Amino acid sequence: MSVQWYLLKTWVGKEEELAEEIRSTLPKNEYKECFVIYQERIWRKQQKSIVHVEPLFPGCVFLTCEQSREQDMKTTGKKQAVPLPYGALGAGMIRSLRNEWFETIGKYGNLEVLPVMKEDAQFLESLSGKEHLVKLSYVQKDESGNVCKLSAPLNVFQGEIERIQWKKRYAMVHHKLWGEEKVFVLGIVLNEDMESKVFYKNAYQGNALFVNSVAGECLAEEMA
Repeated sequence: MSVQWYLLKTWVGKEEELAEEIRSTLPKNEYKECFVIYQERIWRKQQKSIVHVEPLFPGCVFLTCEQSREQDMKTTGKKQAVPLPYGALGAGMIRSLRNEWFETIGKYGNLEVLPVMKEDAQFLESLSGKEHLVKLSYVQKDESGNVCKLSAPLNVFQGEIERIQWKKRYAMVHHKLWGEEKVFVLGIVLNEDMESKVFYKNAYQGNALFVNSVAGECLAEEMA
């Protein structure tokens, strides 16, 4: 059964709070997942590499529904926003919401719900995986300072990379998303990060071995 994605636009900084509110309010049979897409980023502080996570798209929460459920979701077209909860999530889903949720909805701003096109949903799913987390990309420079190695996920953006901020550990890329050209940043990791201890902010350890694993894969390919 296919899945339809929806984009909920809220205030920056309220993403996880809104997602948790929906997860604790909507009955589980009304939707498949509600989540924020995060990305790993590296801070350089006192010559230490500190990995943290932050939303890939600030102010954006994603809701997915099974296709059969999606038939009850009424939208006015892919480009027009519909304020939540009037007409966006469908009458059946609205009736299932607790009354107190409507009283607190204002704290998330004038919420909008937009259907996500299938190709965009497939792109986001391939980029962030089942964990909804975009991992660091290993970037290797040659002696002239040019990029000679790129790991996933950044390698799929070859030709779309606008610039790389080496000191701030990110690459700025452009990609067509939601019907228009979007510019966003993706975290990168360099050789010097491998040579020093990597710290994880807020005890985030879910991908503690990732930094070394991506470098190892690239080195293994180079030696093959």
